[in-house]
Amino acid sequence: MTIESSVAALTDATTLLTGAVAAQQTSIEAAVAQFSDITLIVNSQLDNVDNTSDTDKPVSDATVTALGLKQDTLVDGLNISTVNGQSLMGGQPLVIQRSATSLSFVSYEDRGGLRSLSPQADDSVVIEGLGLFMFVDSQDEPDDDETSFNTELGQWLLTAIAYDLYEAMALDEAAIRDELDEDEPLRFEAYLQSTGR
Repeated sequence: MTIESSVAALTDATTLLTGAVAAQQTSIEAAVAQFSDITLIVNSQLDNVDNTSDTDKPVSDATVTALGLKQDTLVDGLNISTVNGQSLMGGQPLVIQRSATSLSFVSYEDRGGLRSLSPQADDSVVIEGLGLFMFVDSQDEPDDDETSFNTELGQWLLTAIAYDLYEAMALDEAAIRDELDEDEPLRFEAYLQSTGR
């Protein structure tokens, strides 16, 4: 490489470097100008910030009207419901009484205890071994201490037979049929004799 070509290459590199520095300088100057503009805007607007506390700020007429429609206090039975006469505001657990559709269970040995209940029409009780009893406010069926129980207010009636009772009734009917089948030849012979054949 000759000295002339080296000087020419150095001149090209210097020109390239000078151009890059100028371009960089332009970018830096633009960024500084933008920063200065934004800083000026922020500083000029800080004086417009409202530092009034919330309690000292004015309340609009619409807000005052809306607050005037709100409930001042809650009063049992007036503007808040009660459950079975018990307040919802007392903080105590609420006890919901058994409704007419609730099922209660009574053991077979205590089935007579149905007479001491104070039921409402359509109350239901399951007696183990007998089935589902419904309460009616009439006494149309005879009290048999098995399928119906009379009370002062009405009557418990067996409406759905328990499986155990159903099986016992089926066994009883089967025994009656078996006995009839065993006696069938005797009855047939007696019939033939009565007709003279």
